[in-house]
Amino acid sequence: MPVIDAAMEDCSQYKHKALVITGLGTFLGTLDASIVNVSLPTISRDLATTVNTVGWVVLSYAIAVFSLLMVFGAVSERKGFQFSYRYGYTVFMLGSILCGLSFNIYMLIISRAVQGVGAALLVSVGPALVTRSFPETERGRGLSVIAMVVSTGLMLGPPLGGFIISLAGWRWIFFVNVPVCIVGIYFTQKFLGGFPISDPDKKIHVPGAAALSLGLLLMMISLLLYSRDMLGLGEMSALLAVSGLFFVLFFYLENKPSTRFIGVEIFHNRIFVFAGLAMLLVFISLISVTILLPFYLEEIKALKPQQVGLFLMIIPVCGFVLAPMAGYLSDKVQARIVSTSGATLMAAGIMLFRGLGYDATVADIVMPLLLVGVGMSFFSTPNTSCIMGSVHKYQLGTASGILATIRTLGITLGVGVSVAIFTLYRNAYARDTSDTTAAFIYGYRSVYGIIIFAILLAIVFSMSRGKNLNANAKSFRH
Repeated sequence: MPVIDAAMEDCSQYKHKALVITGLGTFLGTLDASIVNVSLPTISRDLATTVNTVGWVVLSYAIAVFSLLMVFGAVSERKGFQFSYRYGYTVFMLGSILCGLSFNIYMLIISRAVQGVGAALLVSVGPALVTRSFPETERGRGLSVIAMVVSTGLMLGPPLGGFIISLAGWRWIFFVNVPVCIVGIYFTQKFLGGFPISDPDKKIHVPGAAALSLGLLLMMISLLLYSRDMLGLGEMSALLAVSGLFFVLFFYLENKPSTRFIGVEIFHNRIFVFAGLAMLLVFISLISVTILLPFYLEEIKALKPQQVGLFLMIIPVCGFVLAPMAGYLSDKVQARIVSTSGATLMAAGIMLFRGLGYDATVADIVMPLLLVGVGMSFFSTPNTSCIMGSVHKYQLGTASGILATIRTLGITLGVGVSVAIFTLYRNAYARDTSDTTAAFIYGYRSVYGIIIFAILLAIVFSMSRGKNLNANAKSFRH
């Protein structure tokens, strides 16, 4: 395995092989996250458990993934991408088998956490491997393929899950992962066996990694449980305070050369930080739309779940169709221009969502969905390409893990913030009136009124990141 100047080695001969492996791993993780949700009512009945308990099937997976993404991203720089994918597929397969064999809800919850460990290994390094394998002038197009795979997984998960459950039962939504993982292990060994390790001399300091992982773990637990009404405000604040103490310990260890794990210098990179903040705010805004819209469509517009599903497919369909164009533009135009344009379209869509009322037509609902879908498509890939192009090649694993963590945190905060604001304003309005529909509309519009500020701030961060043309980016990477 190359050691000297490994980070400088040209890996473009791996680019198509890298797409196969990252695409397969990304599809597996995305599909599994969306396919399981459909099975929860069936699992609840079959294992004779409550709705709150079966919810931990989702929570345990999400918590395991979130708490380990940054750690595994950094570990990949020392161990290599082949290590991450080989063990990622192996652990994910083990978790899938255990899930399918689970004889009670507690075994299933623990098995899902095992699956989450494997998923964290797979998801944490995808953008890093693509960035390392593709030339600068093609990086956006490579990342756009991964964006298409994510959209495909999101679209296929619910209908495929329903089909498998009706045909063979819920256990097979886990067993079907096994052959995919075997193929992934084979491709990893065949295609990445000689891939150079980015930083073979990197030290893995366990105290720093443990402090980071525990801090993220407690943060995720507190936010998820509070968003699901399983924790009060005081309990959530206490957990967040303990989480903060672990983060303080982590940064203390990071500032000492003898104990550093990631290295704080990556956060001195203006492009990385500003683009990352924009990404966090965009995901908060996106999830706020997708979490509340189904309730509006069912409770106010009296649509059936099948009809609601068709509306919600507009955003991932836009991502699938437009990702290649967004990737191409990100290779030709400054990423901040393309990403900021995308965030601006999303802001326009969210403003239109805020205006929806009792008498909204189909066109009134489709238009903001299109704006948000198109905007997200043009924000996501160029922004990711910009971030990954702004760091040193030996930092790609760390950067990839941080991006995956930001995305997951944005999704979690989006759910928690939107639900909390909606509940607060709806209940306040309901105290003064018996009109539950009016109270719903008031709470609904209040969320979007606040989320508009989040997306506008994302636009500011996106535009303020600085130039990131290929010629300029070289100074960051070499």
